[in-house]
Amino acid sequence: MLLVRTRKHRLASIRRESFGAVAAAFALFRDVFTQTLVLPVMAFLALLVIIVPVPIFLIERSSSEADVTSYWIGLWWAVAAFTTVGHSDVDLVTAPGRVIGSVFTIVSVALFFGSVIAAFSSYFLLTWRKPRRHVIDTITYYLQRIEQLSLEEIDELEEITSGVLHSARERVADRHKKSPDEDAP
Repeated sequence: MLLVRTRKHRLASIRRESFGAVAAAFALFRDVFTQTLVLPVMAFLALLVIIVPVPIFLIERSSSEADVTSYWIGLWWAVAAFTTVGHSDVDLVTAPGRVIGSVFTIVSVALFFGSVIAAFSSYFLLTWRKPRRHVIDTITYYLQRIEQLSLEEIDELEEITSGVLHSARERVADRHKKSPDEDAP
């Protein structure tokens, strides 16, 4: 699949999937993950979920009322806090533990939901920034592999190029209407 496509092409490629809605959803997520920075952010968050239980355990174990008595219980709390479920039956009882826990929860939720929303938004809005460049890239891509194109891709190339030529013809015609008649003596 192309890294840069027109919105129409992207939606058409999703509809063309013969494997149904599940395959289309996987294709969409694959495109979003490969064309945006959501994957590095999610990797950072996964690392955060793995690392944060260490200081939580070290701080909480000093309290006699502590629920976090091992790294694994701290990991259970971190996963529950990260996923916003909050029902881990594990409470942080020390003040430093609660501060770290509060900051972790706010940062992880904000980064996770913010990055996912931003990734999907940028993926769909990317084509609105420079639509002409995307059309040119799509046409170039198809022309470079014209011998290997399927009938659907050839039809799409024909549709795109006829649309581009029609738009160019309209712009030239409008420009000639606005300029003085060059053929007049």
